[in-house]
Amino acid sequence: MIRTLIAAALLGCAPAALAQGSHAGHNAAPVAESASDPAGERVGTEFMVFDTGVEGAAHQHFLRGLALLHNFEYDRAAAAFRESQQADPDWVMSYWGEAMTHNHPLWEQQELAAARAILARLGPNPQARAAKARTPREAAWLGAVETLYGEGGTKEARDHLYLAKMRALHAADPADIDARAFTGLAILGTSHGGRDIALYMEAAGVLEPGFMTHEQHPGILHYLIHSYDDPIHAPLGERMAARYANVAPDAGHAQHMISHIYHALGDWEASERANVLADAVVDRQRASSGLAPNSCGHYNEWLVYARLQLGKDASDIVSGCRSQAEAHIARGAANRLGFGAASSYAAIAAWQGVDTGVWPDRIDEGTGEGFLLARMMLAHARALQYRDDPQTVETALGELQAVADAFALVLPQVAPDDRTSVAWAQRAVAQVDAIRMIAAGERDAGLIALRAAAEAESALPVVFGPPNIAKPSWEVLGEELLALGRQQEAAEAFRRSLQFAPNRKLSNAGLAAATGG
Repeated sequence: MIRTLIAAALLGCAPAALAQGSHAGHNAAPVAESASDPAGERVGTEFMVFDTGVEGAAHQHFLRGLALLHNFEYDRAAAAFRESQQADPDWVMSYWGEAMTHNHPLWEQQELAAARAILARLGPNPQARAAKARTPREAAWLGAVETLYGEGGTKEARDHLYLAKMRALHAADPADIDARAFTGLAILGTSHGGRDIALYMEAAGVLEPGFMTHEQHPGILHYLIHSYDDPIHAPLGERMAARYANVAPDAGHAQHMISHIYHALGDWEASERANVLADAVVDRQRASSGLAPNSCGHYNEWLVYARLQLGKDASDIVSGCRSQAEAHIARGAANRLGFGAASSYAAIAAWQGVDTGVWPDRIDEGTGEGFLLARMMLAHARALQYRDDPQTVETALGELQAVADAFALVLPQVAPDDRTSVAWAQRAVAQVDAIRMIAAGERDAGLIALRAAAEAESALPVVFGPPNIAKPSWEVLGEELLALGRQQEAAEAFRRSLQFAPNRKLSNAGLAAATGG
């Protein structure tokens, strides 16, 4: 349910420093020393032009870590930065890089204690660490990360202070492509509580000139895709999607990331291809560690959704993920919210039920405060499955409400910076309550409640990816109105659903039925 973004103006706003050519080596072709990845993988290392000021292994491993950091391959990036530290134990930038792997701004997540522990390995306090900076530029990068993980203040406040530091870094040298990329990402990271279109376009305005000069830089491509991965702006992101997967073919996240644009465009064939490739990268990496292929997880979720929109069978992935979810539950391997295989299975099984009528069998997803996400999604699915059965819907609503209430209590303890998931849980409850009214014969009141639920969903920030609830309320409303013979109203509901979830198969079919198309 919950997982945890003009054109002519942007293309014409390159600052003079960039328009005039190379400055301080930042626009130059990568030096020979950085042209190959020390691990032999293609993750964009050859497009890293960061002037490190160090040589040999420290330089090589840092550039690999930097490319992986731009690709959100955080664990592998951290390992590369640690290798750089081993080659040059007092070089501040390798500690900067490893600390940065614990900041996940687009996921509204930050591992503060872990990041501070890394900085403490460099020196016991900010003053001791700053004394190790070898150049003013290194001091500026270190000062930015010190602010990001500084003492006191909320994450939101520190995000804004960090952005101010990055703006200063970028202003000091607009030709530094990594300063530009991380400034764009920092702007996106201040959009707390979901997508703020104005901030996303501001980030794009910073990033677009970098695309003009470094069109294969993984950070520029990645963060522009995030800036544009909503239905209105997605056409602008096609340029980045056409390049990004080729830049980093051994980074699963890069392979998946282009599907953000194709999903927003409703191009299900392209989205399917992207996530097949992303899954293949991950499975190759798992095999190298002696692990079996994965049927759950983010890339498989998007793959299932794309296949369902194409009318294809996705039951092999759903079945495989169910087995992993049951093992996951048996081990008790979850935090209290239950992120992981169980929630992944619940999401894709609910989608499959909505689209095909093959509904999930009940699994023993636990009681109390365990596996709350999976339990919410499966209760919602049962309400949709039996939406004409008032007693079953009533029971499902009671379970959904109870689990959603528990979720709202637990979430601030586990993910205090998440400001949107509770709202989406409440939207699911409101939808099922409206379905309950209709099933109980309170049709007029139920239709009013269903329209209100749909309007409330539309009022939330635009999400990237599959809808945050298994079936958009506009689509449910359209189906109810169509069943009543109210074609004109139904058509409008389906059109609203397609704005909410572009090129969605069931909404397309509903609109065709309502309009005779």
